[in-house]
Amino acid sequence: MARLEKFYLFCIVLGFLSLAIYVYGYFNREFIVVSSNLIFPLYAFLPTLTAYIAARKYGLKSVVGYILLAFSIGLLFWTIGEVVWSIYVLSYSIEVPFPSIADIFYLLGYPLLYFGLFSYLRVFKDAINNKIITASSIIGVIVVIATGVLIIPEALYSSGNLIEAVLSIVYPIFDAILIILAIIGVMMFLGGRIVISWILISIGFILLGIVDLSYYYQNLLGLIWEGHPLELIWLWSYLHLAAAFYNHSKQI
Repeated sequence: MARLEKFYLFCIVLGFLSLAIYVYGYFNREFIVVSSNLIFPLYAFLPTLTAYIAARKYGLKSVVGYILLAFSIGLLFWTIGEVVWSIYVLSYSIEVPFPSIADIFYLLGYPLLYFGLFSYLRVFKDAINNKIITASSIIGVIVVIATGVLIIPEALYSSGNLIEAVLSIVYPIFDAILIILAIIGVMMFLGGRIVISWILISIGFILLGIVDLSYYYQNLLGLIWEGHPLELIWLWSYLHLAAAFYNHSKQI
């Protein structure tokens, strides 16, 4: 229990540290450009590591173990994407590197995260009932409509070439799917034995999906810069997932 408390404290400290960095960085542009690109890969790696640790505790040959391993590998791709993004910014002074090689790693992460979420839902499919199906369908329709009406048209309009146009369609759709699967997970596991860890995991992915959509949309409108305050939610989402996977490892 002491280890668990220390890890939560560690995540909380990192959360406040990132807040302090972004508050100071709001008034110091050079500082936030460098510091934000240094901490993003580190924060992204934290849930990658805790998901892998949880997978090892359950056993990599077990169902839960390989599901958690899928989360870990998917997040590892995102971590590599964060590293590549930071290299573009810090080494080549490209403030918002889109599209870039980083997008390859971001996109590679989605299928593994889907696999992890879908596999979890499949394992506990008996928990699905008509209320969950109805509520999830309504939320899913809202997410899809919002994405299709607000983001995709603006993305296509703002695209400068074919690659940007394709990514402009793919990213919103991928994020919408991530949000929907995570929401279904929350509804399914209410009242279950691993409800705390699963809800934490689901909330983490919901936040990542929402902040990614928000960041992407504002970037299309030209309202994003390196060190934008919206990045804080991204960092906190990574910390949230790190705590969730760590908590999951304690459910054995």
